[in-house]
Amino acid sequence: MKLPIAVAVVMIAGAAGAGPLPADVLVDEGAKNKTIWPYPQQDSGKLIYKDHRRDLSKWPTLSYGDDRATPRPQRARLTGTLNGDPARGKAVAMNKGRGNCWACHALPGDPQAGTAGPSLLAFKARNYTDARVYEQVFDARVVNPVSAMPPFGTFGLLSEQELRDVVAFLQSIE
Repeated sequence: MKLPIAVAVVMIAGAAGAGPLPADVLVDEGAKNKTIWPYPQQDSGKLIYKDHRRDLSKWPTLSYGDDRATPRPQRARLTGTLNGDPARGKAVAMNKGRGNCWACHALPGDPQAGTAGPSLLAFKARNYTDARVYEQVFDARVVNPVSAMPPFGTFGLLSEQELRDVVAFLQSIE
């Protein structure tokens, strides 16, 4: 049985009486946000599962036991003109609940830039086509099978228009 890190730590610390785990430790379709999280009960050695503040059910987890199948990488083609709005794209990219790009990438105006992914400063100077950037944001695994970047399109994390807006934002970064 795979255990989430939080559960394993509690059990190792002597709280082995935590009781049975749900079949899927993170996802519960009946929960308010479809996601539950284990919380240790003080001085009891037990865990209780409470609704998580966000719906994480679309994100196959990387550091927790999750037996759900991960959707295969999907190649996407940008059809027609981009028609994205850079201001809306920036709002998506900088929003922790949407794109959250700044968590891994350096972006203009970000006082504490992420370093897990490449810097996106002066992105426009790289002269990538809109189609290439769209494909990368839609599902980076198509280009790099070991990419840690969330496949925003394949997993349905961003809408078609949000994807176009993020691409427009990236293409506008001087």
